[in-house]
Amino acid sequence: MTTIQELTAKLGQTEDMKERETLAEQLINLIRKQDTIWAAFCPATKHYFLAQEENQITAYLFSEEEICREFTEQMRKRHILLEVLKNEEQHRMFLFAELFRCGVTQIVLDSAENYFAVPLAALMPIPDYSKLPLVQRPVLNPTVTGKLLLLMQDMRWGRADGNTELDALQEIYHSAFLHPFKAGENGEPDQAGIYHMPDGGELFMIFTDLYSLKQANPTEYAHAKIVRFADLHQMLEENPDKIGIIINPSSGAPMLLDMQLLELTQKSAEGDLSEVTVRSMNEDSGKVIVTKPEMPNQDMTNHITDYVKDKEFVKRIWLRTIRKEEEIRPHYLIIIDWMDGIEKEQRKQVRREISEVALPFARGLHIEYVSYHYDHGKAWTGSSEPFYVTENYEEAIAVPEEKSIEETPKKEVPKKKGLFSGLFGKKS
Repeated sequence: MTTIQELTAKLGQTEDMKERETLAEQLINLIRKQDTIWAAFCPATKHYFLAQEENQITAYLFSEEEICREFTEQMRKRHILLEVLKNEEQHRMFLFAELFRCGVTQIVLDSAENYFAVPLAALMPIPDYSKLPLVQRPVLNPTVTGKLLLLMQDMRWGRADGNTELDALQEIYHSAFLHPFKAGENGEPDQAGIYHMPDGGELFMIFTDLYSLKQANPTEYAHAKIVRFADLHQMLEENPDKIGIIINPSSGAPMLLDMQLLELTQKSAEGDLSEVTVRSMNEDSGKVIVTKPEMPNQDMTNHITDYVKDKEFVKRIWLRTIRKEEEIRPHYLIIIDWMDGIEKEQRKQVRREISEVALPFARGLHIEYVSYHYDHGKAWTGSSEPFYVTENYEEAIAVPEEKSIEETPKKEVPKKKGLFSGLFGKKS
């Protein structure tokens, strides 16, 4: 029987789109039906490990236990502590349903250079309640649940930054929550669901979905109502004796909101960041790491070589991988050494056409480019040799180079400063 690894390798070597669709469907069926798969699990939050991959909340599954353990070891070196979790076929749909509840939109299988990325919607039917009246729709909130888990997960390791925080706060601002309560008797007002802190403080409880509410088992509060951001603000305004609001108190990643944070949430959601002045939780976040590809992609480099061999203005090309420190998967980085006097539009066209021939073999990784004549372009080649060198390279380097005119590399956008300093400390 063909294994997932064999199918993934074949998919990476196949250019024909119809054949790729067939292989992808076979892989999807194997993910659903294979006797056992493994998942990366985050004990700090008691949920599956998540990452933000190209604006998609991503979970990581593995076809073999050894591959999963290699992944957790790589994460351990980045001070991210994960566990290997086994999943049998009879529990597969429960796994997918839990990932959906936690906001996952994409699965990465076997996170290495030979991997398969697939939308979660291809593995399970995603419930659609859009045709139901608003009052009849269940409170699910997968997006806000995922954003909160990403934030709380990163905070456990001191990796959260202002972008992660603002993403979570803006989702809170626009989401509906479940608030448990006990109905009053004989005309008395309802009693709001209260969470009691060990030190004696009290918080209002709210939940992202019915599952989280049932998990907490607030037997004292038999009913639940839908509350939105304005309700949360009013609850604290009218009850100054309450410390704040706790979201999903029974989960491994509860989140606390106090009045100050609620006010910052509203301002940030409305675009006012004037009071966001505290530092990022991780000032070093965003460090760029450039390395050799773990598995040289010969198919991709061969197709690039075939394309550029008649392009006289391309002298040399390197293939590297690049990622920010907080990212899980790398991108391919193509470093091009150009002949003198090449117009910017010509360079853009070559990069675009290289992408067209390379992407079918890129195994789902994005491709980025840099010109060799930039200082960081030279530095990022490292000790690696170019995979392509033009035949007349010796003649090309004999001519003194004139610095070509090219766009200044875009500066990395500064991360937004954090909002949670003083409310949450770094946990070991």
